[in-house]
Amino acid sequence: MLLLDGHSLAFRAFFALPDSLRTKTGQLTNAVYGFTSMLIKMIADHRPDGIVVCFDKGRDVARTDAYPDYKAGRAETPDEFRTQLDLIHEVLEALEIPVVEVPGVEADDVIATLADRAVQEGHRVMVVTGDRDAMQLVGDGVTILYTLRGITETAEMTPEAVEDRYGITPERYPDYAALRGDTSDNLPGVPGVGEKTAAKLISRYGDLEGVYDHLDEVGGKKLPQNLAEHKDQVFVNRMLMRLRRDVDVAVDLATLRMGRPVPEKVQRLFATLEFTSLWERLQSEVLGAQQEEDAVGFERQPRRLGSGELRRWLEDIRPPLAVAPVTGGAVPKPRWTAAGLAAPGSDPVACSFGDLAREDLEAFARALADPSLPKVVHDVKLLHHATRSRDWHVTGVTLDTMLAAYLVSPDQRSFDLDRLALQHLNRTITVDEATEGDQLAFDVEDGATAWRDRALRALATLELAEHLEQELDLRGQRELHDTIEMPLAPVLARVERTGIAVDLDVLAELRDRLATRCQQLEHEIWDLAGERFNVGSTPQLQEILFDKLGLPRTKKIKTGYSTDAASLESIVTAHPIIEPILEWRELSKLVSTYLDALPPLVDPETGRVHTTLSQVTAATGRLSSSNPNLQNIPVRREEGREIRRAFVPGQGYDHLLVADYSQIELRIMAHLSGDEGLLDAFASGEDIHATTAAKVFDLPLEMVDGALRDRAKAINYGLAYGLTPYGLSQQIGIPPEEAQEIVDAYMSRFPKVGEFLRQAVLHARRDGFTSTIFGRRRYLPDLLSSNYNRRSMAERMALNAPIQGAAADIIKLAMARVQEALDRAGLATQLLLQVHDELVFEVANDELREARDLVVAEMCGVAELRVPLEVDTAWGPTWFDAQKH
Repeated sequence: MLLLDGHSLAFRAFFALPDSLRTKTGQLTNAVYGFTSMLIKMIADHRPDGIVVCFDKGRDVARTDAYPDYKAGRAETPDEFRTQLDLIHEVLEALEIPVVEVPGVEADDVIATLADRAVQEGHRVMVVTGDRDAMQLVGDGVTILYTLRGITETAEMTPEAVEDRYGITPERYPDYAALRGDTSDNLPGVPGVGEKTAAKLISRYGDLEGVYDHLDEVGGKKLPQNLAEHKDQVFVNRMLMRLRRDVDVAVDLATLRMGRPVPEKVQRLFATLEFTSLWERLQSEVLGAQQEEDAVGFERQPRRLGSGELRRWLEDIRPPLAVAPVTGGAVPKPRWTAAGLAAPGSDPVACSFGDLAREDLEAFARALADPSLPKVVHDVKLLHHATRSRDWHVTGVTLDTMLAAYLVSPDQRSFDLDRLALQHLNRTITVDEATEGDQLAFDVEDGATAWRDRALRALATLELAEHLEQELDLRGQRELHDTIEMPLAPVLARVERTGIAVDLDVLAELRDRLATRCQQLEHEIWDLAGERFNVGSTPQLQEILFDKLGLPRTKKIKTGYSTDAASLESIVTAHPIIEPILEWRELSKLVSTYLDALPPLVDPETGRVHTTLSQVTAATGRLSSSNPNLQNIPVRREEGREIRRAFVPGQGYDHLLVADYSQIELRIMAHLSGDEGLLDAFASGEDIHATTAAKVFDLPLEMVDGALRDRAKAINYGLAYGLTPYGLSQQIGIPPEEAQEIVDAYMSRFPKVGEFLRQAVLHARRDGFTSTIFGRRRYLPDLLSSNYNRRSMAERMALNAPIQGAAADIIKLAMARVQEALDRAGLATQLLLQVHDELVFEVANDELREARDLVVAEMCGVAELRVPLEVDTAWGPTWFDAQKH
């Protein structure tokens, strides 16, 4: 059972979080936000059977009557805190969390009473508070979760933890605290008695009575006298500090549990408070678990269609049509063999294409191709692959529930239909056990997929689409879904299907060469170490470097001292063994990750690798590539770049054409900040980093050398990633003081850049999210964390998300528009890859110039910024050999 001290936690939140946390109407919400954030974390972390929040109710009658100066001198409770207590009560009411208040009694006395009763009834109790007096409650069945600083740092106090921290047992805490005193409650302690002395006295003599019975044994000149002179006050202190366990609390413990909140009611309240990120957390961390317990199946009963029935069913439905394809074989060559279908007001159906008449399949193909019939689907890219496998065509898809859920909650880890149905609809997709005559299974190669399951998936997609459509509108994400993500899906399907040709002989030759070099390096490392060992084993490497060779210790980790690349580079001058180890690691990773892994992934029929591109993996909006990941092929080392030599044009093509946005993130920063200096630097047409260096270092452009340009480049790109002066100093190898001067000079020359970056964090902290120029959001709840590391990371994300997210939006728009333009022009040029800010095409000689001009025009025209988008192009017989023209 969780017992929360409401006043204590709310007060901590009030002083831990900034007063800039306000709604658009000006209502301060820092206390209610922090309290609610802690509450969600407590419930998510501990999953309590029971929970109650206790609040003070008026002045403490018993203590004030006994000691009129109790809490005298305390500052008045700030009005801005008092008004938020009502909001906290509203949050608790909406979440159906019990609140207990007893007039004239402090919350910690109520908690003490309830804790005793709960233990007697067999419960384990955790008290959540920032009041140290609660330490006396710790014992069998009771622990304290004590808030240390802010709203996120806590310590779990067991009897052992209390003794370790204070040097006394929990039951002796009031005696210990009485000697020390408590200024916040206006209870003076004994002069000269701090925590250590109080602990020593109570530990030696057991309690206050023991201390005063042995006063003549207490050492020191002043201490015995001070103890004697303040004896009455000390015993009053203990009386006031002891928590009451006999408060008349007229509640049944069985009723002190969280109810089942109505999500719509909670969402309305959180929307009023502008708690967007907290609503997301509550859904994923708390309500989701309750939904799993409470979820029900779908009410409509699925039906299986036979020959001639699909055509009639399609004639009778009203839109939209939900389609859940069943495919056999792997993408990008799936075989569409069956489908689940659903429509409003109709029972969901499923059909195996092998059971259907030709007229059914023709009617279904017409429905898919009909742009006037709205369709909804979960994973529209898969639907495009499926329709291609049957030489069908699909148009009129108005919503993809996977893409919509991603835009609503981009940091969510999974967007599978089962999870989304539970999360948003509180429904499970369950199928009853098969009976003998049911003919449950579709005959597909990927297993016996139950037709009922597929029909229910179509129904889930239909209901989820209606819900997520509202969510998209609520968050202003509908245009992003309709104009960027949906048009991109068929392009990605086409890219996956096309693949990119690979020269296996080039890979084999490079693998042999690097494997030989790794063997040479291994022998060199063994000679320098004086023995053979497994170079790839961290424990063995630690033993060689730090024990045998006695090299300087690197940063401490759980298993010893770090041997990661950064750590080894920091001691590279300490011994000649470090350089070959670093080289061996890089080359062996190239061999295992690419040269060994790529050949088995080449399709033997086409000679191409077919990567999978995901729109819903990266919260930034960037696409991700997997199986294989073609976006991370190394370019830092020559050997890594040479892997690109194996990527070649396919049969019928002569060149790989690479089109790369030039300095797109810096251009976006210039656009967003509106800084005249940065805008002028781009408008000049000169090298942007050299021009920046000239302004920062106050030099004529012709006097800017390579070193100064590199410094300007580092700060140009680093600022949007939260680069600090210290980070700049490490990156370009200069003293931190000099780096600070460079940053100061940059901010002086480009003042609106600094202001934009500051405002980006402030707005994100206020709103709970960042937004790109196209409306893409990134939710950052950790901006309000009291944990420095988490808050700093969130601040860096807030700086970068509007810029990197806009770059992601632009390249996505470019892919769709370039493909459309290529098709419109009737060119055979094919889009093969998207790697960060560049697109890779295969193109024939006779189309090269036309294709190049078309690609550049479309990529430059997708967005109008204050500085024009520019695209660099290169082409050649391999990806490696592509040269700028």
